[in-house]
Amino acid sequence: MKLSKLTYHPKRAAILICIIFLAGLGMGLYVERFRISDYRWVYETGSYMKLIMVFGTLLWSFLHPLIVWSYSKPTWKKQIIWMIVGLIPLFYFATALIISDII
Repeated sequence: MKLSKLTYHPKRAAILICIIFLAGLGMGLYVERFRISDYRWVYETGSYMKLIMVFGTLLWSFLHPLIVWSYSKPTWKKQIIWMIVGLIPLFYFATALIISDII
């Protein structure tokens, strides 16, 4: 029996991190219109999904460079651009925290 090796594609993962993060932010904006209506369950469910998507991608964004480095230790410098792209949601969140603290 042949076992397949688990591989991690940094390019696909970085793009997926950004797409899920943006989808979570967009979902949060969209479900706000159901906050005061007969469809309040849409708002409640959507806000929980938004939290899971945004904070899940923040965690994945934090772990992404570590995963890329551990999978390709000798050639991790070739993947540096995808490591930075995967960190975009974390940079966005950190910048938002800094700006909200200043203002």
